[in-house]
This record gives sequence, structure tokens and C-alpha cells, in this order.
Amino acid sequence: AAVCGRYGENFNEVRNKIRLMEPRIQNLNKLLNTYSWFFLLLFCGGCVKEISYELGDKENVLVIYGVLSDKPGRRIFRVTRTNPFEKQVDSNPISGAKLFVIDSKGKKYGFVELDPGSYLFQDTLFQPKAGETYFLDAVVPNAGHYRSDLEVMPGPTSLDRAYPGVQKLDNDTRLQLLVDTRLTSDPQGVYLRWGVTRVWQRTSVDFGLILMDFFRFRTPIVCYFTVFPEPNGIRLFSSKRQDQFDLKQQEILNITAADSKFFEKNVFEIIQYRISFNAHEYWSNLNKVTNQAGTIFDSPPATVRGNIYNVDNPKDRTLGYFELASLDTAYVSVDAKFFTPFYIPDPCEPDYTNRSLAPTYYYTAECAYCTNIKNHSTIRPKFWFR
Repeated sequence: AAVCGRYGENFNEVRNKIRLMEPRIQNLNKLLNTYSWFFLLLFCGGCVKEISYELGDKENVLVIYGVLSDKPGRRIFRVTRTNPFEKQVDSNPISGAKLFVIDSKGKKYGFVELDPGSYLFQDTLFQPKAGETYFLDAVVPNAGHYRSDLEVMPGPTSLDRAYPGVQKLDNDTRLQLLVDTRLTSDPQGVYLRWGVTRVWQRTSVDFGLILMDFFRFRTPIVCYFTVFPEPNGIRLFSSKRQDQFDLKQQEILNITAADSKFFEKNVFEIIQYRISFNAHEYWSNLNKVTNQAGTIFDSPPATVRGNIYNVDNPKDRTLGYFELASLDTAYVSVDAKFFTPFYIPDPCEPDYTNRSLAPTYYYTAECAYCTNIKNHSTIRPKFWFR
């Protein structure tokens, strides 16, 4: 997921300002002979919090990131190098890395490489124990030996209810996703984050029905598209309360309903992660200082160190995080009817004024056959009818 700050400036504005600052930054680097450090003062809850971050530069930086959850299944870790900031292209995956998760007793759990830069935790049935400590150990070709700090597996979490809401603004109708969850007592406090994935449906035009020719035209193809609906931030919650309490109507998504994707069914997969205090601080800091168009695999104007370090060279700049989390999942379905009386028009009406569309009976190619839309899948998700 992309993690971005909320400075009210778009990506190009931020990048241009950084380029204008480059001569000054180079002079400063000559004086200091090291990376520049800044201190960003953030005001919250009546106190001042100091965050240390590094100015991104042109070199590639190693990124190791993955979540080891308390649920059995596929856990995929990524090992990449960021591209230079000015290129703004995808990160470079690294093959041949050796990764292990090691528990407090020294037992190792290995990974297998699926694709360049993607590593699958081999024991898909393994469930880390609450309160147990684990760390990540990685040997990366042409880079070195890396480890994470010790992380403690949080206690279980329960996402009791997830549901949609509608927010009416002056010039906009918006979809909200809200959750209710009961939080068990914990002397260390409670720290949560949420991840949301959206799958929307597009059905190809039913030419058989329109032309009443069911022998010539087959059943229309249905396509599914997976997107991350709110890449500009990470939804977090923290509480120092040590007793059990209920969290009600917590907003985890807010997007406009003026979107043709809502004309047909949408399913939102919501994952609630219970994480450690340190992991919460990491994600919170990323929310505050990273740019609006980057991910943790990019080289943004400012980068936040995680819990990964080079065993042989602690000064080596490394990004990413080894995260332990207990999780729970819920699903929410909405379509155009949910927003009534707000009207969402059919995105696939014929345009009889455009003669170039005559071969597809005046429908666009994307509407005539949804397989013409990029990143489509004709495989219906398993959770589609939940």
C-alpha cells in the first residue's frame, strides 16, 4: 500500500521544490560529509513530538518488508531496492535473498522465492503465539546480512462488524466504511491499523439480448478489478486504556461516490491488524513525512527508518519493517442502489454519434468486452458472495 503524507501539495509540486533545493543540499552535504538530518515538530494531544527522518537522495536503498500474522495462510515478504527519486519508476526486486524468521528459542522458519523480490513463508500453517518474540534474519546478495529488532506478537483481535455509510457534503456524496470492534484489556495499550482492498465488477455488453441473437453471441464476460481505494494514507488507532472497551463507528475509508465503478457490485475486503507500539509509531511517522505518490519501496523526499538494520554495518541505510500482527477480516458490498437518490449513470451507454464505434455497435471497446480493460481478471473472488 502506498503511504503518503497530507501536506496539500501534489506530487509534482513536491518534486519540483526538492529539485530547486538540490544545490543547497549538495553544499550542506559537503560540509557535513554525511546525510542531513531534520527534526519535524508535530503537535498532537497538547504535546510536541520529535521525529527524525533522512533526506532521500539518488542512491538505491534496500527495502525489506513483510507481515507475519497469527492466521495460517500465504505470507509474502518483499526484498527490493528503491529507484532514484527522480526516475519515479517501480522498485527493483532482488532475487536470491535468504530469509528466516527466528523465535526466542532459536528455531528458524524459512522462505521460498516465488518471483524476483517476493518470498513466501514456507510453513503456511504456522501460527505465531501471542506474547512470543520473533525477529527476521536476511542475507541479501551483494548487500550483506540484515536483521530486524525483536518484535512481540500482539494478542488476538476481533473485528465485530463492518458496514457502509453515506456522507453528504456540499458538492459531493461519499462512501464511508465503518467498523465496530471490541478491544480486550492489555497493560501495554492497544494499537490497530486497517487495510482495505476494493474489487469492482464490470459486465460486458449483452449483445445477445440487445440484438436478440443468442446463437451468435455468447453469455457476456464478467470481469473483476482489484484496487487500493485510499492509497494516500494509513488508518491507525491507538489507546493507552488498559481495560476492555468497544470501539464504535471507526472510519477506515472515505471515498467519493461519484465513480462509475459503483454502477455494478463492489466488495471491500477489510483487514484489521493489531500491532505493536513500535509498528504503530513506524506507520504513523510514514503517514506524516512521506510524499503523496510514493510507497515504502520508493525513494521519497524523506524516509523513515524501520526496524531493519545491517548486522555488519549499522550505518547502512535500510528501509522497511518486519511486522507481527494478529488480524481479522470482514467484507462489505455496495452498488449504485446503496447511494439512492444519488444517481450513478451507466458508464456503458452507446454513442450513436461516434461512427468509429460502429464495429462494436456504438459501444466502446472496454464496454463491449471488459477484457479490453487493463488489469482485468475473469476469476470471481472467493469472497464475492459473502
